Amino acid sequence: MNKSSLNYKYSFILLSGALIVSNGFFAKVSAQNISAPETTDSVAVTVKNQEFPQWGYYTIRRDFRKCASPICGGYFIKQVNLKATPCVDGVFRSECYVSAIDWSSLLVSPLELVKILNDDGSRVILRGNIVPVTFPGFGEFGNLRVKEAFYAATNAPAKGTFVAIKDNGIRCITTPCFSTDKLVLNQPKISPVSSIDLSQTGATQEQLDAATSEIFGQGLIAVGKTEVVENVDPTNRDTKFVATQLYLRVEPN
Repeated sequence: MNKSSLNYKYSFILLSGALIVSNGFFAKVSAQNISAPETTDSVAVTVKNQEFPQWGYYTIRRDFRKCASPICGGYFIKQVNLKATPCVDGVFRSECYVSAIDWSSLLVSPLELVKILNDDGSRVILRGNIVPVTFPGFGEFGNLRVKEAFYAATNAPAKGTFVAIKDNGIRCITTPCFSTDKLVLNQPKISPVSSIDLSQTGATQEQLDAATSEIFGQGLIAVGKTEVVENVDPTNRDTKFVATQLYLRVEPN
């Protein structure tokens, strides 16, 4: 299967194609000590000689407490898929307070940045790392230094596991064909899937087209669950990822 052969009229993507010789997918995941605040954006996973950064993905919510900055007025952030997030002081908490978000490394247009800044945090996923910043008279606080931003296709709440789905180059002459890798964000978990269902996301056709491009490009961020579709032949089961929300990459300017 190649990208041009996809039928974009459907949001259910069946991944198949021509048979190739493959040594399989043996990704090397080397997780650094995530208790160190500068390492939460650490290691990449090698996928067919391409790197997908698997660590350092955060959801955010604004801090509306009424007190002096930098003590208040920043953001509460948490790493997706984890029960506890390592904060700037090395302590794991359900979420971390950061005094500010550093957008300087996010090379996007002013309009895109305004769109992100105006969001309450419910539709944004940020990839980055927490860095310490000292405020005279207040002490040390964390700032979130952003490297990438992803924006949800709809207002629908995210339900399920946050993953990246990416074409792995495998091609087949029959189905099911496990030609897509599913990488669990912030965890060293990788598994292949044979099909992807984006129909439950409520995304527009334009968004679905963009999502398909990302699957075959840098990888698509999505939330959902994995289902095993039973078959008469138990050795020939389809493993499908059903997405409830997808996040499109905010492209650099």
